[in-house]
Amino acid sequence: MPPDTAVAASVLIRNFGRGEMPASWLPLLAGSAVVSALQPLFTEGVRVGVKWPNDVHVRTEDDAEAGRVGKKLCGILCEMLPDGAVVVGMGINLLIPDWELPTDRATSLLAAGANVGEAGFLSDSAGQDLLDRVLRDVCAELLRLVDLASGDPRAVRQRIMRHSLTLGTEVRVHLPGDQIVDGRARKLADDGSLVVDLPTGGELTVSAGDVEHLR
Repeated sequence: MPPDTAVAASVLIRNFGRGEMPASWLPLLAGSAVVSALQPLFTEGVRVGVKWPNDVHVRTEDDAEAGRVGKKLCGILCEMLPDGAVVVGMGINLLIPDWELPTDRATSLLAAGANVGEAGFLSDSAGQDLLDRVLRDVCAELLRLVDLASGDPRAVRQRIMRHSLTLGTEVRVHLPGDQIVDGRARKLADDGSLVVDLPTGGELTVSAGDVEHLR
């Protein structure tokens, strides 16, 4: 990855998960905060959303028509500390040019056509303005959602579901032990796990594993 074009940030969250929303919701909650911060930078027809459980993607109208989830813009990783606090880590691709993206499944604000102004690198004046805006908006929204979760967890869950690119789609779940299961992602369980309806009847609750969107 070229230097001066992406940002990695960590936010320490304390006292989360003592109410109705356990800490397992934090990756999805952080993803929703990133969506809220980045969506205004795109034109109509481009959707920023969360691929369960911890990636933020950009999906164009062509992607939607083809049943694709779009390209990855941000990855989120949460780590619980011994005292119960959680470090929410986020890596956001901001100004990586199209030809320097690490894979054909990745994108950046610049490559996806977001409004980044005159920013070319994060070290220039326009780049610093962009970086400040993104970090400010992501952190402010994340802390707002954390606070809201303690008083109105239902509203937070509904917000997360609205931002989901996975719910309602056909998925292939890669489980430990090389087991593969196809189905339709229907809802989120009480702990944020993905509930998948199986074509043979019944359902599968996925708390860990790679979820691939099927076209």
